[in-house]
Amino acid sequence: MDAYTEAHIFVAAIRICENKNSATPTIEEICDILDCSAEHGHTICRKLKKKGIVATMETPFSFMVSITDHLAIELLPKEQEKEDSLAKEIEIFQANKRDMDKEVAAIQAEIDRKKQDMFAEMEAKLKNEFNKQ
Repeated sequence: MDAYTEAHIFVAAIRICENKNSATPTIEEICDILDCSAEHGHTICRKLKKKGIVATMETPFSFMVSITDHLAIELLPKEQEKEDSLAKEIEIFQANKRDMDKEVAAIQAEIDRKKQDMFAEMEAKLKNEFNKQ
């Protein structure tokens, strides 16, 4: 999953928890909604905190997360760039395959020509042998 989508999902989970509990959610509550481990939740949270999208508040018994700037999510890279590069890779592969197919066809044509020359040569030798007898 790309960073853009991951951030949107994480922020949506925060909003759901805030609406459901009428309080700032803990990382455990967010991870329960996302059905992921607390470690993965903390990893996502640290990434988003570095970008200024979320803020964290730590108490002795809990680790709470709130949204600070949801618009900063739009600055994160989207997966579309990967799709574009994948399309380019496919296009390059197909072009290389077409070139290889042309080379194979040329080699097969050369082999066929050599076979015809060889058969013509053998036929000529046989005719010479028949003519001698």
